[in-house]
Amino acid sequence: MEITEEFINRFTGNPSTVSNGRAIAGKGDFALHESEDGKLLFGVCKGSGSSSYNCSIDFSEPDKPIPRCSCPSRQNPCKHAVALLFHKLNGDKFTIESIPEDVTAKREKKAKKQAKLAEEPAPAVMTKAKAAVAAKKCRMQLEGIAMAEKILGNIIRIGLHGMDRENYNLYSTQIKELGNYYISGVQSAFLELLSAASAGQLNQSFAEAMEQINYVYALLKRGKSYLQNKLSDYEAFPETPNAALDLMLHSAIEEQLGYAWKLTELHDNGLFIRNAELLQLSFDSFNDNTLMLSVDNGVWIILDNGIIANKINYRPFSAAKNMSQDDSFFNKIETEGLYIYPGAKNPRVRWDKENIREAGAGDFRKAVSYSRGDFAQVIKEVKAQIINPLADKHPVYLLRASDLFYTDAAGDLKIADAGGNKITLRLKNSGYLLKMASRGQVEGGAITCSFSYDLADDLLYAIPLSLITEQGVIRFIY
Repeated sequence: MEITEEFINRFTGNPSTVSNGRAIAGKGDFALHESEDGKLLFGVCKGSGSSSYNCSIDFSEPDKPIPRCSCPSRQNPCKHAVALLFHKLNGDKFTIESIPEDVTAKREKKAKKQAKLAEEPAPAVMTKAKAAVAAKKCRMQLEGIAMAEKILGNIIRIGLHGMDRENYNLYSTQIKELGNYYISGVQSAFLELLSAASAGQLNQSFAEAMEQINYVYALLKRGKSYLQNKLSDYEAFPETPNAALDLMLHSAIEEQLGYAWKLTELHDNGLFIRNAELLQLSFDSFNDNTLMLSVDNGVWIILDNGIIANKINYRPFSAAKNMSQDDSFFNKIETEGLYIYPGAKNPRVRWDKENIREAGAGDFRKAVSYSRGDFAQVIKEVKAQIINPLADKHPVYLLRASDLFYTDAAGDLKIADAGGNKITLRLKNSGYLLKMASRGQVEGGAITCSFSYDLADDLLYAIPLSLITEQGVIRFIY
């Protein structure tokens, strides 16, 4: 692996860490070693006071180096790992030493994990002991749901206009207790309701808060029914060994209640595609001040099946600066394994290992081939999703337009399918760039659109995110 300053900057992704690593390398505080094959750089670095840190960078997979360090920093790679790279870049002498036992153990553990992922998914097996544990958890969740129903009832009884500081603090305390019942998703939904109610007090408009009340009500109602069914299945085990699992795998309700899927669970239950290929169609970053998160959201198309998916990276404010941030990506990604979360029109996806390939005209043509040309059916699907209080209110579709209309002074455009069915486009952020596209580009390509509903105008519309042509993806949101 060739170490260059460009590689160090890209690998680190944090200018401050690069600067600190360069400074450490200049002090000469490292005992520098490397493996005989040159695939492991490692050593011991003096820390503050009498402490010292064992640090390494493993290049056994050259396209995905793994930094490790015993220091307490949450930044990965940390400044000590970056210092190792600068020592190598500067031509400093590394002595040949045997690979440390802890690195060997971690390599073996990773190899076992990759070997498991290469196996065919084994059907999940429920046992009496597992069913008893799951049933106990369901009972606790139902207790939490009962508490949440009382909180929601009190909020509705007092009314959104009555959300003064005293009530806000009271509800905040009660909502905090929901964290003890394995329903963190319900807890988050209530926090967003309190935030919307507070904002409504300022502008005397409670439309957003009412929408959130509808969401919380539906989440509690459906979640209660779902958990009761699961509990019955677990208590009746082994008479109904797979019914509860089937519910989990075909519904987003589990994650909406707060369940955090493990990648091994997704793999073992068949929510996994080997050697998947993806193109990013759009990218956005924003802050969720209610949940204290920085959110990176990439919209991707899975070229194997045409599914439009979201890769979402959540970074808590308290640790965001120490966590890797996602970004716009303009090449094609080939993954050894793509994990797909259950239950959504635009599912969340994740992957561990990736190979970067230059995207070509064939890839763009393939993406366009998945676009939808029957707008009447698309509109029907979108309306059905939007009226579901638990569904995403901004589904993303890839649309194939037969015509483009420049319509009004407000800047709205309309696209039409071959049957004359039209969809209004509202241009936000850099979406105005669509006006600069030729009719040939629009009519021969596909437009990535995020749908929304304007209650005041009673209008279903779409926001263009990107335009795919044979030459590439023209982005309107980066």
